[in-house]
Formats: sequence, C-alpha cells, structure tokens
Amino acid sequence: MGLATIFLSELVDIYFLGLIGEAEIAALGFSGPIIFFSLSLNIGLSIACSALVSIALGSGNTANSRESVTHSLVSSLLVSLPVALLLWFYLPTLLGLLGATGNTLTLANEYTSIIILGMPILAVAMSMGSIMRAKGDAKNAMSIYIVAGVINMVLDPLLIFGLDLGVTGAALATVISRIAMLVIGYHIIVNRDNLAGRFSLAHYQRELSEYAKIAFPAILTNLSTPISIAYVTYTMAQFGDSAVAGNAIINRIQPVAFVGLFALSSVIGPIAGQNFGAKKFDRVSETLFESVRFTLFYCLGVSAILWATQWWFVPLFGGSAEANELVYLFCSGVSLMFIFNGITFLTNALFNNLRVAHYATIINILKATVGTIPFVIIGAKLAGPEGVLWGLFAGSILVAIIGLALAYKVTKNLYK
Repeated sequence: MGLATIFLSELVDIYFLGLIGEAEIAALGFSGPIIFFSLSLNIGLSIACSALVSIALGSGNTANSRESVTHSLVSSLLVSLPVALLLWFYLPTLLGLLGATGNTLTLANEYTSIIILGMPILAVAMSMGSIMRAKGDAKNAMSIYIVAGVINMVLDPLLIFGLDLGVTGAALATVISRIAMLVIGYHIIVNRDNLAGRFSLAHYQRELSEYAKIAFPAILTNLSTPISIAYVTYTMAQFGDSAVAGNAIINRIQPVAFVGLFALSSVIGPIAGQNFGAKKFDRVSETLFESVRFTLFYCLGVSAILWATQWWFVPLFGGSAEANELVYLFCSGVSLMFIFNGITFLTNALFNNLRVAHYATIINILKATVGTIPFVIIGAKLAGPEGVLWGLFAGSILVAIIGLALAYKVTKNLYK
C-alpha cells in the first residue's frame, strides 16, 4: 500500500503535466533514467540497512541492531549527498546525451534539478522504511510512504496549476512529500520505538566494512537498471518526442500496476535474512518457491486487468496517437514480461540478504547489457519503437532463467 501510494503519486504527476502538453510528458521521460539512477542508489543503501539489521535481530543481538540503525542512516546520507551534487552539476549534459533538445531539454532540466537536490532526504527516509521492515514493522513502513504519496498528490494540482509553476510545481511537490516522509520516519524510529543507538566513530569504522560489503554490490546491482532505462530512452528519442512520451507513460504505469512485485522484493530480503541468521534454511528455500509462485499468478492477473481496461485509462494521459499506440501495445501483452522481471527482482533480493550480493550484481549487469542492448537494437531495427518493447520482453526472459537457476543453487548450498 505504501509503495502503491508513492507510485500512484508519480502517475498523477504525469497526468497533470499531460494536461499542459506532450512536451511536459516527454520531459519526464528524459528525466526518468537520471531520477531512477538516484532512486536505485537509495534502494541499494536501504538494502544494506535492512540486511544488517535483520541479521542482527535474527541472531538476537538487539544492542548491535540499534547501533547498526544509526550507522546505516549516517552512511546513507554520506553516500547520497556527494552523488546528488555531482548529478546536479552535470544535469544538462546528461539530459542532452539522452537525446533531449530544445524546450523539452529546458523542461527536463527544470524538473530534474529540483528532484535531484532532494535525493539525500529520500535516501535516509527509504533507509528508515527498510529498517522498519527488517524489524517486522511493515505497518509503519507503509505509513510513511502513504503520507508522502498523499501529500504529493494534494500538492500537485495546487503547485502545477494553482501557482502556475508547471513542471517546477510537480518537482517541488515531490520534494516536500519526501521531507514529510523523513520527519515521520525519524519520529517512529528515534522518538517512539527507540531503535537508534549512540553513534560511535570507532564502532562505525569497524561496521562500515560490513555495510560496504552489502551496500556497494547492491548499489551496483540497482544502478544497472537505470543504465538500461537510459539506453531505451536514447533509442526511443531517435523516433521523436512522441515515442519518448509513450515510453514515459508506460514507465509510470508499470510500478503502479506491478507494485506487488516491488513490495515483494522489499520484504523477501528481511524474511530470508532473519531465517538465514537463525539458521532455518528450509524457510529460506520456501521463501524463494512461494515468491516465484506469487509472481506468476500476480502478473497474469494484473496483465489481464490492463488488457481489459486500457481503452478507458490510456487516453487520460493526453499523449498523441503515436504515444498511445506504445501504451496500448504494453497493455495488450508486453506487460507479461513482468513475470520475468519479477523473478529477477526477487532473486536479487535473496542474493543481497544471503551474503552473496555479488550474484545480484552479476545478474543485473547482464540485464543491463546482454539482456537489453542487443535485443533493443534488433527490435528497433525490425519494428521501430514497438520493437524496442518486444526486445525488452525477450531479454527479460533470458535474465530471469539465469537468475532463478543461480538462486536454486544458492539455497541448496545453504545446507552444506
């Protein structure tokens, strides 16, 4: 529910901006890879928080888990802040490399520059949410996301149209919602639940190596996804702003429709981590099996709903006929690729929490390179922007098979 609210608020962003014009939608399309890059970094940092705390709790070391909470949050801030400043400084260049030009480039830069400056705030807030889930407090982890999403959706029309700020208003609404997320998370973790311990520089230096062993492979794993998104955006840009706009709408629909997969990947880690820490390896294997089964049935159901309702909701986003054709194609069958994307999500989450995070890195690098670039090139040459989507589908199958085979091998080796 928490993730659904956040993703829905992003979908609302593109809906309101679509009321202004397709250039605004295309601007969000070009900003997508850069924003997703920063989000992926934050996810990697939050994975490290979750893994360290869940393993400590599973082994019964409460005092160590409190200290891990504080040190992990400090690390999230120290890593995300310089990256945000670097992205902000080179932002116009990066957007230009993705293919943004003219007014679309101006709008994309205007929107993304504000979002990126709020990146460290989101990094700490997301880490707080992952700590709550590691403790088993999914309800409060949900609440901070829901409050942030609702604030974003309420502020969007007020700032975009009420104050006539356009894309700047949409960006400001997002940053304000993330500040609220941070404040509530701080209250729950520090004031109410007393989960944070005292910061010790000596202990922090020792624990930093353990944090880095999980965080940096997880970061590399997650950063490979925006690389593939950037390449897809670059390829779509060759077919014009309408193709980029259509892809942007798809990229906002995907997380809302398949939010269950994102939620699954965020909770499978703490479940596997706690049982791994408690040496209950049969439960780790069961977690993998049940997650794959859930992914299959969930994706079949969601894809059926997209197919049945596409004629109603696709025109709402204000895209051109060319942009909408891409969205209709996604809803008419290409969405089934999330069966395989979902398997990759869950196997990577498992790797990150079983101290084989380098496997997740390998899988996602494969996905960003071998599983994306050649398939997109061939698809674009054979069928234009529609071929790009089918290329992504084919690549996702290959990567999922490799990741699943490796996950079964890892869980079998736990018993040795």
